[in-house]
Amino acid sequence: MSTPNVPGRTALVTDGTSELGRVTARLLKHDGAQLIVSGRESRAGRSAVNELGPGARFIAVDLGDLASVDHLARQMPVDILVNNADVADVDTLAGMYFLVAAVAPGMIRRGGGTIVNVASGTTGAVAALTRTWATEFGSAGIRVNTVVTTSRPNALGRVGKPAEIAEAITFLASGRASFITGAMLHVDGGASIV
Repeated sequence: MSTPNVPGRTALVTDGTSELGRVTARLLKHDGAQLIVSGRESRAGRSAVNELGPGARFIAVDLGDLASVDHLARQMPVDILVNNADVADVDTLAGMYFLVAAVAPGMIRRGGGTIVNVASGTTGAVAALTRTWATEFGSAGIRVNTVVTTSRPNALGRVGKPAEIAEAITFLASGRASFITGAMLHVDGGASIV
């Protein structure tokens, strides 16, 4: 039996009702985290929480709505933030920005935390935010990294499984990655090199 890597910590997974979000939440729970999963649909949220079991809760949120983001950020202190929601437009990018701005002060007060962004395809804005946050929050013990995924053709000739991507996310969220920050980890089967 493996030793928990995030015992007693609270993890928030945005778009935690998606397949990748659910797998990531399951791995974080296995590593010892208390869970908050967010998403737009309450029915999918209830299903995710039932699957995850005790220690998990769902909060309905639209990351394109800043009032909704503010409500999410006020629920409870967060030690691990997984920004899994697809940054499809400027509104969801703003939602991600303001969510980090809202949870980072609590992480600082508690001596640190971890933020893992998930980016699909175009990563320019997310990469810039990752570098900025890693620089800004590093001295406060907050690590910020991004997992880059894609559905483009790749060197391995197949589509990545959610579990393969979730393993990278949970690795970066854990103490095993304690000296990694500001990184863009391409979990794309080599699409970035072909």
